[in-house]
Amino acid sequence: MKKIIILLGIILLGYAFNEFSPFEKKLITNFTARIRELQQEKVYLHTDKSVYTVGDKLWFRAYQVHAAATFPMVFSHYIYVDLIDRRDSVIQRVKVVGRDSCFFGQIEIPKDLQQGDYSLRAFTYYMQNVGEDYFFKKKIRVINPKDSRVWTDVTYTKNRENNYTATIRLSDGQGEPYSQTSVTYIAGVKKDQYSVKPARTDKDGKFEVKIDTTMKTIEVEFRDGQPFPFKRYIYIPSQLKDFDVQFFPEGGNLLSGNFQQVAFKAIGADGRAVEATGEVYQDSVVIATVRTQHDGMGKFRLPVNPGKKFYAVMKTEDGVEKRFELPDVSETGWGLSISRKDSILSYRVIKGGNATLPEELYTVIHCRGIVVGMNRVNGLQRGSVNLNILPEGISHIVLLDAVGNVYSQRLFFVKRNQRPELKITTNKPTYVARELVEMEIDFEEAYKGLLDGSFSISVTDDQKVVQDSLEDNILSNLLLTSDLKGYIDNPAYYFNDTTLEVENNLDLVMMTHGWTRFDVSKLAKGKFDNLKYPLEVGQVISGKVNNFWGKKSKGANIILLSNYGLYRMAETDEKGNFLIDGLVFHDSTSFLVQAVNAKGRRGVTVSVDQDEFLSPHYTLPNTLEAKKKEDDFYKKFSQDYYYENGEKIYVLDEVLVSRRKQKKSYSFYDNLARYQLDSVQIAEYSMMPIELIIQQLPGVTFEKDDEGNDCFKHFGRTLYVLVNDFEESMDQIRLIPSGALRNISMLDQMQGKIFFGDRGANGVLIISVEPGWRPKDLGRPNILPFKIMGYQIPDEFYVPKYEIDSVRRDNRYDERSTIYWEPVVKISKDTPAKLSFYTADTYGKYSVIVEGITSKGVICRKRIPLILK
Repeated sequence: MKKIIILLGIILLGYAFNEFSPFEKKLITNFTARIRELQQEKVYLHTDKSVYTVGDKLWFRAYQVHAAATFPMVFSHYIYVDLIDRRDSVIQRVKVVGRDSCFFGQIEIPKDLQQGDYSLRAFTYYMQNVGEDYFFKKKIRVINPKDSRVWTDVTYTKNRENNYTATIRLSDGQGEPYSQTSVTYIAGVKKDQYSVKPARTDKDGKFEVKIDTTMKTIEVEFRDGQPFPFKRYIYIPSQLKDFDVQFFPEGGNLLSGNFQQVAFKAIGADGRAVEATGEVYQDSVVIATVRTQHDGMGKFRLPVNPGKKFYAVMKTEDGVEKRFELPDVSETGWGLSISRKDSILSYRVIKGGNATLPEELYTVIHCRGIVVGMNRVNGLQRGSVNLNILPEGISHIVLLDAVGNVYSQRLFFVKRNQRPELKITTNKPTYVARELVEMEIDFEEAYKGLLDGSFSISVTDDQKVVQDSLEDNILSNLLLTSDLKGYIDNPAYYFNDTTLEVENNLDLVMMTHGWTRFDVSKLAKGKFDNLKYPLEVGQVISGKVNNFWGKKSKGANIILLSNYGLYRMAETDEKGNFLIDGLVFHDSTSFLVQAVNAKGRRGVTVSVDQDEFLSPHYTLPNTLEAKKKEDDFYKKFSQDYYYENGEKIYVLDEVLVSRRKQKKSYSFYDNLARYQLDSVQIAEYSMMPIELIIQQLPGVTFEKDDEGNDCFKHFGRTLYVLVNDFEESMDQIRLIPSGALRNISMLDQMQGKIFFGDRGANGVLIISVEPGWRPKDLGRPNILPFKIMGYQIPDEFYVPKYEIDSVRRDNRYDERSTIYWEPVVKISKDTPAKLSFYTADTYGKYSVIVEGITSKGVICRKRIPLILK
């Protein structure tokens, strides 16, 4: 924060010697207050790769920076990372805590996850105040070898407007059809039991489904699990060939009497860029021929004659032709036009033919909220700014009056063609299998001793992980995509080269995308957004207590317990609210809260506040073209095996063969239990009530205790019962559906005595239930067991050490796609980073990618090849 304050001080010092109007002083004060008082955060995620196999761990390092100056800065002490599917569902969510100002962790890809594309998003709790548009998002691909047993090829035929037939072909891994096979399907969202429709494939393995353009998915299953259990979600790509073209006059308005630059963008029904050509008309006369130049964007110059209407007739590559109206011509408006030459950006104030000058009109230039220029406008005038004084990234020039009304605005981008580079050196030019790689990372000679910073590194196999040089990276994300609303195609393209063509195409992005992170009009009027989501600097548990009549219970006493021995007490305030802070708990922590009123009586109801998160939205392309590329990828890179605990497991057409079965553990005590019913065994008894399922454990019976209460006994001794490691009553246990059961274990008398003392002296019954299950209210409203999201304890990336004989002689083939990952690589001003790792057994080309930010806010990315031959 000190760096930002110094930067603001320098800016304000530059203005201190100028004479300012009251409006100028107010605007500068409001800009400064917004940056100084309201935390401006950005998050970027470096992942070890972009393609995973089910069961893999997705390793990541999260970078939190100040949104205005891109300095590494920790405001929020926690970052959330979500894995999202195309149904807008969160598959996994983890919360990582800063460790030495670094955020890193992992997401385990579920073994039953369907093969396909998914979205990764990262954010802080506080960032939800600016909306999901400014979260970090990235596409990842997941390969599921089991899905190779059934391939689903889909073609779409249009019947009538918004109505299609999807012809689905089911085939095995060798391309042979599942002919004459009974299936069931659900088109769209399941509304009731009648949504499930039966079908039967023909001799070619095909069947048809009627769909419309509102549907997103088709759910397909083999009927009755024959010839084997199979379920697949088919994501329906956008079928409409409709498109739209938006026109963006420079500065925002067409102003009569000017020769203006107009940008445009053609987008398909799914919101993605399409290529188009056309003609612009004044009345019925063609005055311009236009075509998209890059990713659906283009521009042209238009003579804006007063009193005229303009429209364009555009045609896509698919032959669809439509007419689009251009914005109306303004006779009284004001606007901005910019041009640049070398390092000087010039701007010109323009106006409509009948425009009158407001009493006070100003131009304001700012970069991510840092004001770098302000001038009063006295009429049609010109101005300029030296781009060398501006930070790299998006800047904004605004024309507004003293009331705060914005007349015109224009984005422009400042890009440095030269920036400090990382230098990666290895001890050898090429390597062989299982050989030690020694690597050194430092800055290039000109910057040695001047810069330091924290970085992350991944080394992946190019044959298994496709490297896309155009996809978003730390440079393009922090400087470009994180500040713009809407999807940016191929963002890294704008940073891979420094040609004039790339510069012009980048300016098209500036002209065709909106930027609302800073609303200058609201700032000028002194309006600040209300913040719903607080800055998360520590872990707290809060809630409220109501009395028997539902009114706020003042002075109620709260006791908080956790399964890791945490014990806290608190008291409610006048509104019946309580808050317990100063907590530190990880993601396997469970809690129990108990409340009594000020007189010590239990006739109260306690509730605990849960975190609120913005709903996820899968926003990655889902067109027919994107779907074809996705299918081609999975057909090329799909595999019929995966690894589990180092063992290679092959997926066959009829059976799954492995050399060793892994025992699942849902509770800490499962691995110590004398007896156990796992999920497979429980599934066999799924039609039974839970009391009968538990009695499948040897010696366990369901009886009455000495007081006539129902209980479980083991050879006549009453068992102590836990559900998800918490004590639970028999009434609650009876309400657990069999489908929610994950595991049932039993500790014997000796084990029970060791872990639970006298309570477990007869043995302990441990029931593990799916995370979403919660006890129902059974008349104990003053006691509430609950879980709230804790931080993740990061795993350590395993690197085999082949200098050890037992490891070197291991005959298992090492074909890891990620052979090295290190989330924290620190380079000091006088010491380079040194690291080492061993190569795998697959020969070919590997990619070494290092990303990070220096302490001075310099964004760095370096990729070099590593060759095994």
